[in-house]
Amino acid sequence: MKKYSLTYIIIALFGVNQIFAQITSGKVLYNVNMEGFYKDGVKDGKVSPELKRMFRMTADAANNIQLELLFNQEQSIFQHQKGLSISDYEELDELVKILTSDGTYYTDIKDGTQLLQTFYEGREYNVESEIEKQDWTLTKEKKQIGKFLCYKAILDKSNTGLNEDTIAWYAPEIPVSFGPVDYVGNLPGLILELQLPIATYTASKVELNPKKEVKIEWPQDIETMTEEEYKSEGEKVKAQLDGGWW
Repeated sequence: MKKYSLTYIIIALFGVNQIFAQITSGKVLYNVNMEGFYKDGVKDGKVSPELKRMFRMTADAANNIQLELLFNQEQSIFQHQKGLSISDYEELDELVKILTSDGTYYTDIKDGTQLLQTFYEGREYNVESEIEKQDWTLTKEKKQIGKFLCYKAILDKSNTGLNEDTIAWYAPEIPVSFGPVDYVGNLPGLILELQLPIATYTASKVELNPKKEVKIEWPQDIETMTEEEYKSEGEKVKAQLDGGWW
C-alpha cells in the first residue's frame, strides 16, 4: 500500500510539473495599496491639514487602481487598465497613475530590452533600456497568494537608492521572469506581489494560458531615446518650470 501511494505521489507531482512547464502566456491583474505612502508623508506630524488630506485622498484613490500584466514566453506589457475611473478628480487620477506606473512598460526577455512609453505635456516619450541586473537575495520564507505558493526575495536599499528594501513575492510554479513596472528578468518566477516604498502591487487575478492568444504589440516606427536622454529632457522641463516662477 505504501509503495502504491509513493508511486501515485510521484506521478501526481510529475503531472503538476508538466502543467507548469507548459505555461506559454498569461494575464495578471494587480491591485495597489499606498498606505505606506500616506504614513511616510505624515509621519513627522508637521504637515498641514490640507497636505495631510491630499495624502489621504491619494492613498484612497489608489485602492481603485488595477494594473494589468500580459505576457507570453518572451515578452510582456504592463500598464494601467484602460478606461478605469479612479476618483472624481482628474488631476488626482493622473497623479496616482504617475506614482504607480510612469507609463506602459514593454519587456523583451529574449533581447534583454525594455521600453517605457510615457507622456508629458502632450508629448510622447519612448525610453529604451537594457533590463537591469538586480542583486536579489532569495529567502526560504513563503506565503500563499491566491492559489500559488510564493517565496520572498529582497533587494537591499543600498542597491536601489530607495529609503527601504524592495520586497518581491514570486511564484516558481509560474516559470516566467516578469512582474510589475520594470522589475523583470531577475527572479525565477512571476512576481505576484511587489512592495515598494511608495506602493504595494498584489495580484488579484491570475489567468494562465488564456483561450484568447496573448499578443504583445511592441510599438513600431517610433523615435526612441536612452534613459540618460530622458533624464536630460526632464531636467530641461524642470528648469523651465522653475523659471516660470520668476
